[in-house]
Amino acid sequence: MITKIKTSVSLSRTLLREMDSFKEGKNTSHFVEEALTYYIAELKRREQRRRDAARFNREAEENLEFQDMP
Repeated sequence: MITKIKTSVSLSRTLLREMDSFKEGKNTSHFVEEALTYYIAELKRREQRRRDAARFNREAEENLEFQDMP
């Protein structure tokens, strides 16, 4: 069982109105938790892509250096 911790977050009225239009019957806590879960997963994907690109670039540079060898 996941333990929930009650917290307080301040949001703008505009953001709250937008959130209300997308909640689709979900309570606010569930909606915010789902949105944060999605956003954090996206941040992790971006970070992984950044690491993959850096690794690819290093490997490409190594290959180019190898090709320049006499």
